[in-house]
Amino acid sequence: MVMSINFDEHKVDLNARCVCGCMEGDRIHDIYRFPNDYGASVVSAPKADKAARGTFRVYILHYDSPAPEHSYEIAKDTTITDDYAICNGHDEVLQLLRRVWDLPRADDGHGHCQCH
Repeated sequence: MVMSINFDEHKVDLNARCVCGCMEGDRIHDIYRFPNDYGASVVSAPKADKAARGTFRVYILHYDSPAPEHSYEIAKDTTITDDYAICNGHDEVLQLLRRVWDLPRADDGHGHCQCH
């Protein structure tokens, strides 16, 4: 039986510090942090880009500080991707978030995540 996860409970609000320009062009940007100190940055394609409409760019994040700082870097050494993934729709985003949730802790389980 596959456990159902409410990913919205794991969103962290870092958009005030976002420097990537992701909110330009009427985009959605959600940032997640999971108990394994991994997470994801999910950015929708700009609505003005008709060819990319409905797609999402997902970066895998690795957090290196506890809440509330939530300092992170883009993880380029996971089995999921070494840069970013493109998801065609919300269902693919949820599947990818589940894969990030399932990643083993990078520090052998001695992390500092204070997500719960």
